[in-house]
Amino acid sequence: MAEPQVLQVSDLHAYYGQSHVLQGISLRVQEAECVALLGRNGVGKTTTFLSIAGLMAKATGHVTLGDRALLGQPPHRIARLGVVYVPAGRRAFARLTVKDNLEMAVPRSINKQQAIEDVLSVFPGLRERLTVPAGVLSGGQNQMLKMARALLVKPRFLLLDEPTEGLAPLVVQQMGVHIEQLLARGVGVLIAEQNARFTLRLSRRVYVLGKGVIKLERSGDRLYDDQEVLSHLVV
Repeated sequence: MAEPQVLQVSDLHAYYGQSHVLQGISLRVQEAECVALLGRNGVGKTTTFLSIAGLMAKATGHVTLGDRALLGQPPHRIARLGVVYVPAGRRAFARLTVKDNLEMAVPRSINKQQAIEDVLSVFPGLRERLTVPAGVLSGGQNQMLKMARALLVKPRFLLLDEPTEGLAPLVVQQMGVHIEQLLARGVGVLIAEQNARFTLRLSRRVYVLGKGVIKLERSGDRLYDDQEVLSHLVV
């Protein structure tokens, strides 16, 4: 049996022009593990994800997947190696149908029909929407479509940026179920969220980010009750 993979970030620095946004971030995520990256708006959560995914023009340090170095690789290469970024906001091709959006994401080496059936088993709510334009999807359906597209490339790790943003409470609960299904499949998840209690209920480890540095790291089964963690956040 192959050893579990680890996504490791060490001494990560990132810059926007002369602005030193990330100042030595270090974190790790294992397969089948949900890890929370929390903090107030503007502290560098999305910049961390962009750096890991190869989308920052200026980043230094070390990002590895097992024994493979990711930092400096182009984004498409990082995605093929198994680290996939799911950004916040609506990112589907609005005029194309849901099915078209899914088909475009399937790698050439994978059976398209089988791959789509597989992700529809995780997100069955998309099946009845396959023929409608992605632009008319609700917020929750759009989030499911983004995650389904990410799953089509067979990721080992997902970087989920604000997956519950703008969603109704019932849809947020459904999103939690979907994330748990991904974990059961062995996918590692690094999640950044403003909904701290939702995220902490899924996570067994948390990093609290503050102005480009890790201010606090915790692990345990009841992180949503950890008052020191919550005191650093807008809950």
